[in-house]
Amino acid sequence: MSDIPELELSILWAIMLAMGFGMALIIILARRASNPLQKLLVYLLLAMMNGMLVGPLIYLLFPGILTVEGAVEASLALMAVEMIPFLFSFVKEALSGKEEAKRSFLLPFTILFVILDEILMSLDFNLVTYGAFFLSSIHKNAAAAFVASLSSYWFVFPMSMEMFLSSFLLGKALRPAEKVVFWVQAALMLLAPTALHNTLWVALTVYLSGAVMTGFFVFLFEHLYRVQGIDRNLGRYILLLLLTYTLMMAGVFIFQVYSIQALFGMSMVLDMVIYLRAILRPELFTKGGKLYWLADRRWSFLFLVLVFSAEFFMGAAFDAQYYGPAAFMSSTGIVALGSGILQDIPIAVYDFFIFFADVSLSSWFLVMMGIEMGSLVVFKIQRTRDLETKIRLLLMLLAYAIYSILLPSFILPDPAAVPFVGWSMGIGTAGAVAPALIIPMILTYAISGILSLLFGSRQLCSTFCTAPVMYQGTFYDSMKKFNRSSKLSKSLTSADRLGNLVYRVVSNLVYISVIVAAAISWLDSTGHLHLTFYGTDPEYMLYLFYFGFLWYAVFILMPYLGSYGCINTGYCQWGNFNRFVSRFGFFRLKVRDPNQCLNCPTKDCATACPVGNYGQPGNFIRTGEYKDSRCVGIGDCVNACPYENIFYYDVRHWLKEKIGRNQD
Repeated sequence: MSDIPELELSILWAIMLAMGFGMALIIILARRASNPLQKLLVYLLLAMMNGMLVGPLIYLLFPGILTVEGAVEASLALMAVEMIPFLFSFVKEALSGKEEAKRSFLLPFTILFVILDEILMSLDFNLVTYGAFFLSSIHKNAAAAFVASLSSYWFVFPMSMEMFLSSFLLGKALRPAEKVVFWVQAALMLLAPTALHNTLWVALTVYLSGAVMTGFFVFLFEHLYRVQGIDRNLGRYILLLLLTYTLMMAGVFIFQVYSIQALFGMSMVLDMVIYLRAILRPELFTKGGKLYWLADRRWSFLFLVLVFSAEFFMGAAFDAQYYGPAAFMSSTGIVALGSGILQDIPIAVYDFFIFFADVSLSSWFLVMMGIEMGSLVVFKIQRTRDLETKIRLLLMLLAYAIYSILLPSFILPDPAAVPFVGWSMGIGTAGAVAPALIIPMILTYAISGILSLLFGSRQLCSTFCTAPVMYQGTFYDSMKKFNRSSKLSKSLTSADRLGNLVYRVVSNLVYISVIVAAAISWLDSTGHLHLTFYGTDPEYMLYLFYFGFLWYAVFILMPYLGSYGCINTGYCQWGNFNRFVSRFGFFRLKVRDPNQCLNCPTKDCATACPVGNYGQPGNFIRTGEYKDSRCVGIGDCVNACPYENIFYYDVRHWLKEKIGRNQD
């Protein structure tokens, strides 16, 4: 609690706002400084603010050493001393006439002193606000007190204000995309959960910062999808910003669970450093060449890694906030270390996978991912020409919301007992393969198999599974261009000799592991065996590994494995089962006029397929239809056909044909 009256606290707030406004103007001046006088003014103002804050800090840190007058004198003396080296450097560079040298000095000096001044102000104001308590904290543990000051509202609020004001005052000097990036940075700086010691503030900022970040990712995805070529320096800035957001959300989670503010505070400083570097260099995003991210596997891979990392810790923060940090951590089943190095290594590996999967498969992580990826699907619906594909995409969103999240997480008390709902991917999400659950599990395969016979494996791989929502939005759908960008992705998507070998080996290994784990799980549940992973059922552990870890790894590796790696590598055993069954069913692609395909100069249907079914044109010409177990009815080929010649065929069309013949 504050140790000072409300009037004095209000005065501090007024001073903070004034200094934040003044610092924003200094940042603008530093960006626009083009002559010696303007540069000298920037040096002078920053050194003055720095010196003005150091005297009071000495006075407050060491009571009795300085009087108030002495603190003022110390500040003035420090201002003068700080100006000497900068004046020498300034004169030297001014006489050299080299603009780049002057700019290289101005940039780091401004960044350093803007952040240093904010740190000093935070320390001063915390000492005034909390008095003896904060002073005692500094003397007991200076590092912890320093970190606390970086995470307090006296630091993050004025920094946020400076970011908002400086980017706003630049107006038309910034492009719209740059403004969005800078304003998001300012908003996330403002929404710091550590700023106020209030449970309502923490809860509000965790959810709001997650919402802002999710919205920013959607904007970023759609912007990249539309432009495809961005400034290379902007590409680097985006990666650095995503790394900062990963550290920020990880810092929020650590703060929630362990009340440690260090990582979050340092992420705030890093966020401000990269902001100032960008805002002070007008040429940063206009020089350095173009980055065509669909042709740059390395950049795209790093982008996916960092986006997922930020999303992962965001999901962890949501879970910790919703369930409570202690309850959430105890629910993960993490095993404590400390049994010895040989015992701790396997425990650490187990803890990594169990924690990773518990977060990546948690309801709130899936809700956040659904909002983010679902927005991209909505954009695709707007761009899709084919009505049936529009309807399927809408059904896909409903299936994700109801089937993957609402029913198993919030409505059904025992989802494992409900066929086709509680047995995600046909393995199970509720523990052991117990005798009472065998019938629901068999019915899961039966229901899914019947649907695949009637409508093709698209009922799973393009509707009910969570993968379609993540693969089929505008941005991620465009990544199918990586299908032929490397030898491995080309082999997997074209199913050549190497691709077929990978598929057979992986799919057989997965089936063997599922069967073996199911047998052990059955014996465990019936009391004939006691073989678990630190108390976790082996079949459930397999599910966590395959679909809580490996699935996301394959997704992130799209630039190297190509789109829909879950289909093309064969590791999704439930998808394999449904695709095998669909071979004997009604589903196929048909064309209205095979001659149109014969005369088609582009063969867009083949290049549009995200799973690499490149043999469509030849089959259409020969037989008028295309049937392949790898076709999961995504519909990109239907939408890409310039003649609207391709259409789906399933049990609905078969029934219409039968009814029509009977009426004749």
